[in-house]
Amino acid sequence: MKTTFISTVSLWNSPRNALSKLQSDLAKANQEIATGRYADVGLELGYRAGQGISLRQERSELDALIDGNGTVSLRLNVTKTSLDNIRSTAETYLNSLLSLPPLERGAETVRDSAALNLKALTAELNKSSGGQYLFAGTNTKQKPVNDYTTGSPAKTVVDTAFFTAFGRTQIDPTVFDITADQMRTFLNDSSNDFNKLFENPDWDKWSSASDNNIESKISTSEKIETSTNANEAAMRKLAKAYTIASDLGIAGMRTETQQVIVDKVIQILGEATNDLVEIQAKLGDAETKVKGANDRMDLQRKIIDQGIGRLEEVDPAEAKTRVDALTTQIQMSYSLTAQLRQLSLLNYL
Repeated sequence: MKTTFISTVSLWNSPRNALSKLQSDLAKANQEIATGRYADVGLELGYRAGQGISLRQERSELDALIDGNGTVSLRLNVTKTSLDNIRSTAETYLNSLLSLPPLERGAETVRDSAALNLKALTAELNKSSGGQYLFAGTNTKQKPVNDYTTGSPAKTVVDTAFFTAFGRTQIDPTVFDITADQMRTFLNDSSNDFNKLFENPDWDKWSSASDNNIESKISTSEKIETSTNANEAAMRKLAKAYTIASDLGIAGMRTETQQVIVDKVIQILGEATNDLVEIQAKLGDAETKVKGANDRMDLQRKIIDQGIGRLEEVDPAEAKTRVDALTTQIQMSYSLTAQLRQLSLLNYL
């Protein structure tokens, strides 16, 4: 027969050895109540943990796309505001030209208003948002449009072309001698340097923007253009109309020649405003697509969240029951340890 010694120290340590595991399980249960998901997802799900990881990666991709669409929407909104300003200025100027003949309106007013409008057009085309120029196409870090000032490439071409055609400068008093037919020929001759200035490749004297617009990935399967650029036909026509009215010497010309200039400006402005509407419609369509993509991805996120929840979420009631049970066991362990520590043979001698 074999006997085993039972010591008081052994009895004391028995509840304490189990206490460590109870405390660990209690911390785990409290964490699950706080987070709503398993404390150790991999341990709980086993081979299904990979499915949860895939769902979370897909959720992260959707979050990144929606965040990116916020930047896209901001750029589209600021661009739309600039286009509204450009079109409003052009329409106001066009209406002023249609309302009164040159002599009643004042050729100086026609010239000065056009000069101001050209500066305003340049300012709008050089607007930026988030450190990127809105009308630069993909060349977002480069200021797209050069100012039209003395010595600038575009101004130099205009001055040279005018002198070549008429043998005088725009401010020479003898511009009064330029006939309506001569001016009409100058404005309609596509081969002269003045008209070529507003076409490729000479347009680069005005603009350093890229012809390619920014393309944005707005969903997992959709990529669209989300910008415009200063090289669009509408912008070139506006620059041409304002340049004709402001820098071809209209104030010093006879009435018939003034009328030729005004008629040409009216024609170009009419075409430009129609082109602007088309650009705005295109960007409006992009805005609609971005919003639609966000709505779809929001729905996808909800579906993914439900899938993640089914895999990883704990039952709050079950977790609370576990916490209560573990707390009770720990309290009993402490109580039992205290009672065992009071045991002594001296009490029985």
